[in-house]
Amino acid sequence: MDHSPYLDQPFLPLAVALPRMLAEIESELTLARPEERRRLETRAVLVRSLLAPSVPGPVSIERST
Repeated sequence: MDHSPYLDQPFLPLAVALPRMLAEIESELTLARPEERRRLETRAVLVRSLLAPSVPGPVSIERST
């Protein structure tokens, strides 16, 4: 194999891929053993944080003269 099989998969924008990943993680959580549950819950929290709208910080507009 000359390259990763992931390169053969179609590109999906994060707005499409992340909800799919979260759904897959949540479905795995229902059947997960206790030792796997923590890892999956951590992954779910991460994906949810990536899906959450970001709140912009204060913007400073300064003009140099």
